[in-house]
Amino acid sequence: MFFGGFPGFGGGSEHEDSPGEVDNKEFYEILEVPQNATQDEIKKAYRKKVIKAHPDKGGDVEEFKKLQAAYEILSNPEKKELYDKYGLDGIKDGGAGGMDPFEGLFGGLFGGRRGGGGKPQQKKMKQTVKDVRVTLEDLYIGKMKKVTFQRHRVCEPCDGKGGKDAKKCTTCKGHGVVEKVVQLGPGFISSSRAACHDCRGEGTTFDKNNKCKTCKGQKINVEEKTLEVPIEQGAPNDHLVTFSGEGDEMPGVLGGDVIVRLIVEPHKRFERKGADLYYKKTISLYEALTGTAFYVEQLDGKKLLVATSPHEVLTPNVTKEVRGKGMPFFRDAMSHGNLYIQFEVEFPKKNQLKNVEELKNILPVPKDLITNFDKNKVEYLEDYDETGTNSNAAGGRSRHGHDDDDDEDGMPRGQRVQCAQQ
Repeated sequence: MFFGGFPGFGGGSEHEDSPGEVDNKEFYEILEVPQNATQDEIKKAYRKKVIKAHPDKGGDVEEFKKLQAAYEILSNPEKKELYDKYGLDGIKDGGAGGMDPFEGLFGGLFGGRRGGGGKPQQKKMKQTVKDVRVTLEDLYIGKMKKVTFQRHRVCEPCDGKGGKDAKKCTTCKGHGVVEKVVQLGPGFISSSRAACHDCRGEGTTFDKNNKCKTCKGQKINVEEKTLEVPIEQGAPNDHLVTFSGEGDEMPGVLGGDVIVRLIVEPHKRFERKGADLYYKKTISLYEALTGTAFYVEQLDGKKLLVATSPHEVLTPNVTKEVRGKGMPFFRDAMSHGNLYIQFEVEFPKKNQLKNVEELKNILPVPKDLITNFDKNKVEYLEDYDETGTNSNAAGGRSRHGHDDDDDEDGMPRGQRVQCAQQ
C-alpha cells in the first residue's frame, strides 16, 4: 500500500514475490563484484576504483557519477535489497521514497536536497591543504612535482574493525560514554559525560590476542603518501589541484581530499602579470641614441635576440614590447602573452665625456637654452647631500646641524638677556 501503482506492491497482484526479469546487474558490473558480494567486498571494490575514476585523475565525469551511484545503492542494505528484487525502477519509483539515485547522491554531496527522504550521505573527512612552491620556469615548460605527507588511513588487514570478536565494553556497558560525578561542596555535585577511555567511545573492546597486529586495535594507521602534482603550463598563482579521497580517513567516513596549492616564487629577472612578462634592461646613452641589440634568456633557457628599430631613440623608462614571447596561457599553451621591456638609460660620468664641443655640434640645441650669463651672478648646482636637509619647517636647520637663529652661546637671537646695571 505504500507503493500504490508499482508492480509487485499493492494492487492485489497474485505474484508479489515474483516480479519477473529485472535489470539488476549494472551496478554490480560497475563495481566489478558478484551479486552475492558482502558489504566489505563492495566497500573495498569502491575504494579501489574511485581513486582512478575521479575526474581529477583523468576519469570520465559520467562514469564517475555511475560509480558513485552504484556504491550509494549497494552499500545500503535496504536499497540493495530493493535493487536486487526490482532493479533501478524499484529505487526510482518508490522503493527509496521516489528518489533518483543519481539526483539523491549528488544533491547530498554538493549541498542539494536528500533524495525523497532518503538517509543523509556518508560523512567525509576534512580536506588537507598542502603548499607547493614552483618557479616561473616550472610554469613555463610544465612538469610533474612530488609532494610527500603523512595521513591517517583505515587499516586494511582488519578493514577498520580493530580486531575480531569484539565484546561489549564493561566500563561503559556498551554506551561509549561514562558519567563523572564531582563533589563541589556540601550538598552540591556536578555531573558530566565523557567518552569512555577504555573503548575510546566505541562501546566495544577486544581481547589482547584478538586485536589487529597491524593497527594495534586503533583501526587506522599513519602512512606516508607521495603524490605527483601536475604543474600545468601558465597556471596562476594559488592554483589548486585536487586529489579526491587521498587525505585522512576513518572507519565509516570517506577519505578527505588533498588540495595542493601552487605558490609561485619571485623571479630574479622577470615579473609576471597574468600571461605577460616584464623585464628591466639598462643601456648606455650611446645605445639609447644610436640603437641597441641584446639577448634575453627566456624561461626555457633559449636566447631571444632583441633589437631596436633603425634610427629609434630610447628615452629613459620607456617600455617596449615583444609580442607572443611571454608566458603560455593557462590551458592554452599554444598561445603566449607578451614580453615587456622597460629601458633604464645610464648616463656617462664627467670624466667619461670626450669631445664635448663636437657633441654640441651634433645634438640639437634647445630653444630656451641660456648660454651667455654673468658667472658672478649664478648659483652653481651641487651634489645632493641628505644630511644638509632642513627638517624644521618653522626655523629650519643649517647645513652644519644647528639652528640658524641660535648664536654661539645657544641663546636665540633677539632674546639675549642683558645684565642689570648696579
